[in-house]
Formats: sequence, structure tokens, C-alpha cells
Amino acid sequence: MKRAFALLLSLLLLLSASSALAAKKPKATPTPLPAEIGTELAEPPEQIQRLLDIVYNEWVTVNGKDQGVKNKYTTWFNNYNWGKNSWCAGFVTWCMLEAEIPQVPQDELAELCEEGSAPAPIYHVKGSAPKKMAPGYLYMHRTSAIPQKGFIVLYGEKSNKYIHVGFVYDAELLPDGKYRLTCIEGAMKNTVRMFIYDYDPSAVREKNIVLVPKEERSGEESKIFTYGNHKKGTSWYVNCFLMPWVPGDASL
Repeated sequence: MKRAFALLLSLLLLLSASSALAAKKPKATPTPLPAEIGTELAEPPEQIQRLLDIVYNEWVTVNGKDQGVKNKYTTWFNNYNWGKNSWCAGFVTWCMLEAEIPQVPQDELAELCEEGSAPAPIYHVKGSAPKKMAPGYLYMHRTSAIPQKGFIVLYGEKSNKYIHVGFVYDAELLPDGKYRLTCIEGAMKNTVRMFIYDYDPSAVREKNIVLVPKEERSGEESKIFTYGNHKKGTSWYVNCFLMPWVPGDASL
């Protein structure tokens, strides 16, 4: 009798363990694809425009001054010493925090989506480096080859596809299908700088940054503003654009 009871108890425990394994949560799936992004430019929502105002104000306020390896853009990440010219993603996230845009680190996105809490229409992947930011946007299907105001431009160089990030402050669609981008970026020469260049989405990726023709340049280059290449001797290209907001989203 005791032996039969023991066998029955063992069977019940085995069945219970099998049920627990079967009840484990499935792996998280990415959020639904956003609305198809056309080639036309759209006006950003109010919160994104407020973000861009913050970005522009930082560019003006910093005024080309060396920010050091620890600065206000690194304080949100335990004031970590990121090293000279390595806090570009910190600048992006700091501005997002100032604009009170909802965000979580990319490693929390899976759990968030698994629980049914899809990211808000305006959302940022909190990250201290391009490699900690871009995968989250990929997970949300919020990447694009077409720029918009308030998007994050992700640069690559040779085999490093995550070398730098900055903000698309302004964009103009040109008659030839290129876009004239005005980007504001942190950690360039250890300060905040503005770059204006033409971006060709139809070009080979490694050659999609094009210099603005000299006859079309109206601004005077300085320590806070320049046309064209970011660094001499490098061949940066636009990898893609990360989308904190989705043009055409009816909930915006």
C-alpha cells in the first residue's frame, strides 16, 4: 500500500512539473510593424518639437566648449567616465530625459512587450552607447532609411555599424531625391556640434553622405558648425535612422 502511494505521489509530481514547464511564458515577440514610412517629410508632434528645442538650446549654450569626459550628459548613467568623444548616446538620452519622453533600456523591452505593454507612440530606447540603443529600436521595428525631424541618425564606419549617434534637427527633401540634413550631435571634438550634409538614400550605403555643393553653402563654418565629413580621414556613412516617433500614427 505504501509503495503504491509513493508511486502515485511520484506520478503526480511529474505531471505537476510538466504542467509548469508548459505554462512558462513564451518568448517575447516584437511589437507590430509601424505604418509604412514614405519619402515625404512630416511635421513632428509637439513633444518631439520640444525635444528638438532642447537639443538646439544645448548646442547654443555649450557653444563649442570642451565638455570633458564627465559632464551633465553623463550624470544620468552614474556619471560614468565615458572617455573623450564617447558620450554621443549619453547626449541623446539626456535630451530625451529632459523632454520627458518615455523610455526603458533595450534589455527591458522584451519583458515590457511580453506583458502586453507596447511602447507608446513616442518612445526612446535608453542607452549609453549606440550598440545599447540601436537593438531596441530594431526590436520595435522602428528603423528607417528615410529621415524625419526628431529621428536619431545612426552612423557606421567600415565594419563598425554603430560608431555614433546624433539628432536629425532638420531635414529638407531636394529635387533629386536626396535629403539635406541638419544634425546636432554630442561628443564631436568633445563638444556639441551641428553638421549639414546631403544624404542619398538610393546610394550605396558606404557612400550615402554627400557634401553640400559649395555654391549652396550659406553658413560660416566654425568650431560649432561644419558642412560634410565628421572627421578627416574617416568614411562615415548613415547606417539608418532610429524612430522615437512614427509619422502617420493616428494616436500622435
